[in-house]
Amino acid sequence: MRRARLRTSPIGGFTLVELLVVIAIIGVLVALLLPAVQSAREASRRSTCINNLKQQTLACHNHEDVYKAFPFGRKYDIWDTYTWSQKILPFIEQQNVFDNYWTFVQNTTLVTSYPGNNGPIGNDTRLRAARHTKLPCWRCPSERGVFDNETNTNEYGFVRGNYRGCTGTGDIYGDAPNSVTGTYWPKGIFSVNKTQSIAPGAAVPTFQCRVSEVSDGLSNTLMFSEGLVPSVPAWGGPLGSHLYGNMGGAIFTATLTPNSTAADRIVGPCPATQGDRKYAPPCVSITGNAWWTPSAAGAHAAARSFHPSGVNVSLADGATMFVSNNIDLAVWRAMGSRDGGETTSLP
Repeated sequence: MRRARLRTSPIGGFTLVELLVVIAIIGVLVALLLPAVQSAREASRRSTCINNLKQQTLACHNHEDVYKAFPFGRKYDIWDTYTWSQKILPFIEQQNVFDNYWTFVQNTTLVTSYPGNNGPIGNDTRLRAARHTKLPCWRCPSERGVFDNETNTNEYGFVRGNYRGCTGTGDIYGDAPNSVTGTYWPKGIFSVNKTQSIAPGAAVPTFQCRVSEVSDGLSNTLMFSEGLVPSVPAWGGPLGSHLYGNMGGAIFTATLTPNSTAADRIVGPCPATQGDRKYAPPCVSITGNAWWTPSAAGAHAAARSFHPSGVNVSLADGATMFVSNNIDLAVWRAMGSRDGGETTSLP
């Protein structure tokens, strides 16, 4: 009797060529989808950043409702002094943080020892707790730098931030900025009076802008924009130190267009000289740290961000928008001034 023969079918599978084709197709699809995913994520980050700016601008208006003026850009006309970022804390639901600052912020006695009552530096547990508080509304999610700054020290540690108030088109006093040509430099919302409040009962008061002083119109005047922070956890210079009324810290100017290839010119060290090899924007130090002196003449720092092609800004009326790096310089400077008499506005 003959045994039946079993018929077998060949085992199915991919050939090497077919496998390579499939991999290539997947690679093409990923390449096509990745930019769309990245674009969607950046749109979300930019939206969050815009919302942060709106919160801060509305807080300034709430401050104006209570005190009849916007917060100051610089309490004293000296290095490392208090700034708007402490003054708006109660209006962004951070009363506890503000309370830790308040004893020192309200002090009117200028102390010329170091550290003193002039700014938030110091080995006081309340100041340290306030400086180390991480507030998401002060961070742009597109930022690639390092927010912690010297947090291993008692006197100096703080958390950096991305947002800066506009002092005008020149330096903080409305004078000519360093290495920039021009003859007219009108002031902005957060400008500073020279030698303001340098002694108790000083004849030169701390400037706090009133709505009536924004004669160009609130909808035509910059209030806040963005800045980048260093990429090292050690002291990287004043850039990004938004707890202090230093140029490039809590304040910027409209001297240069957003993300300009021209250098920021600041008082204090630039990140590169502090060992930061990742901070890319050009920077020049025009003089070193000068505690307890009016160290700001000529300094200027541009609005900068990691958003592709521009920066987010808020206007003094509370409006927010994205501004291209290619904005006309005359228009940008006109928006930086509060009383320049220009007729231009952001597109």
